[in-house]
Amino acid sequence: MKRIVLCILTAGVTAIAAAQTGAAPSAAPAAGATGGFSGPIAIINSQRLALESAPGKEAYGRLKKVSDSKKEELDRVEKEARDLVQKLNDQGQSMPADKREALEKQADDRQKAWKRMQEDAQKDLQEAERKEMGSLEGRIGPIVKDFFKEKRYAVVLDSRAGIIYADEATDVTDEVLKRINTTVALPKPAGATGAAAPKPAAGTAAVRPTPVPKKR
Repeated sequence: MKRIVLCILTAGVTAIAAAQTGAAPSAAPAAGATGGFSGPIAIINSQRLALESAPGKEAYGRLKKVSDSKKEELDRVEKEARDLVQKLNDQGQSMPADKREALEKQADDRQKAWKRMQEDAQKDLQEAERKEMGSLEGRIGPIVKDFFKEKRYAVVLDSRAGIIYADEATDVTDEVLKRINTTVALPKPAGATGAAAPKPAAGTAAVRPTPVPKKR
């Protein structure tokens, strides 16, 4: 179960999925139709559990805030580096040698700082993702496991694993989402006194590298 949840989180951090609500599918086939297994077989879309469940959306909302903050900081430093390079290109030839050298060093320092910040941002995002994965596993993992045990499934397959064919009636994703959303209590925002927690964002975006300005 932990492996399933961790995999879906890793895939979901770089994707934004709109939450969808559907009717619960029919029950999984009876034991006699499972090819010799001692119980019914079920199919589940594990990625949807992370992207569409309330705690999953909450986790991705937090990750998106971290990502947006890092991107804003990176964009600021990149702009500073570009402006210095542009000034050097426009005015460098007419500057005294000492001032031109000082400007070249300043531009080079900003570019190096941007590269370091980019590496640090990626590490910070990975660490934030790791923590969110562990937290989400702890919140929804037991609920999903209890659901499977309650239904006495002999085998549960992940639809993302490349199943060639499965009857739609075996897909229990909507049922599991409903169970998660009606079982997990979302934490209240800081300072709230009985107010409902705000609806979190649907996904998160990764910080994307931007080309480093080159010194001419």
